[in-house]
Amino acid sequence: MTQRHAVTTTRRIKKGRAQATRTNPSGGAAAQYRARLRKQGNRSVTPADAIRLKAALTGWFGTDQWIRYLAADGLPEYGPTFWPEQWPSASLDERMALFTADEVIPLEAWQDADTVYADAAMCDLVTAAAQSFPQQCVRRDEFLAPIGFLFFAKPVPAAAFAPLLPDQPPVTAITWACVDDGVNAFTWIRTPSGAYDVNGVTVQVTALFPQLAYFMPWDSPAHAGTHSVSLLRALSALAKQPLTREDSPKIHQSVRSIARNAKIRPESFRRIALRRPEAAAHELAAVRAVAEGRTLAGHWVRGHWRNQYYASVDEHRPLWIEGFPRGDFTQRSPAGERLLVAHGDRPETASAPSRPYSSARAA
Repeated sequence: MTQRHAVTTTRRIKKGRAQATRTNPSGGAAAQYRARLRKQGNRSVTPADAIRLKAALTGWFGTDQWIRYLAADGLPEYGPTFWPEQWPSASLDERMALFTADEVIPLEAWQDADTVYADAAMCDLVTAAAQSFPQQCVRRDEFLAPIGFLFFAKPVPAAAFAPLLPDQPPVTAITWACVDDGVNAFTWIRTPSGAYDVNGVTVQVTALFPQLAYFMPWDSPAHAGTHSVSLLRALSALAKQPLTREDSPKIHQSVRSIARNAKIRPESFRRIALRRPEAAAHELAAVRAVAEGRTLAGHWVRGHWRNQYYASVDEHRPLWIEGFPRGDFTQRSPAGERLLVAHGDRPETASAPSRPYSSARAA
């Protein structure tokens, strides 16, 4: 299945009237609204925020608004992929019935799902590492958990998931679930909760808004870089290596009560951080420099993946080789192109001895 881009006609409804705040159409009001969304989406996420957002999202899953959003084609082509014949002519109620008749993941599974929190430095490293993750077949046992929530302390730019949508707000969270035929992942952006008009259908939305959907069948090679499954695979592989550490941060009692009321387990919350966080910014900067064609005389040698064989399990699995600095970081490489001209053997003269080798100089 290819990536599903949430380019849909969506308007926020407030105080009984619809604002001209579509996510993708042109116009001054739309541009202002997108700017506000980006500003809100760029807000950092604390561990307490992650618990609150998960509680709100699981509560939303417990209503019919999530199915209503999908039935309104909030994620374009997501429904037609599964029901290509029924979907085009089906009414809203018929579309909702298609989803509810399918094997929907029960709410209890989402409430018990693991909550993974990536700290700010980890967000930078995993964004860089995902761009070159090996194109290997997806395995059920490679993810951090069969079902879970991933929250980014530092929201990840949408370009890391969908380069064709550079003006979209950054991604705050990913939810994923391993099902019978593959892994299903959604990206979420932070947005004001309330009523939204989605393709003519009013939907109540929580503080996290679905942006992209991606499905990858088992035993199929996933392309590296630009989708949520690639980032999940990279984080899962990095979390198993010595360069990261994992702990359970203390959560304030008021937030723990929110978790109890939402029937989610605070003890399922775990934070993944880098032991040397200073390297993460260099890795991300190196990826951006390569993409933009910039080169320094001194540069950060990018980390890379190695397909390491593990005899204990008789499998090859990705192993991250950390990057390192090289050269002089105080000087830039000379601007422009250099032309090297090779000269042949020079004839002997009275004033200059013969040179039995070729010389080269910069023109």
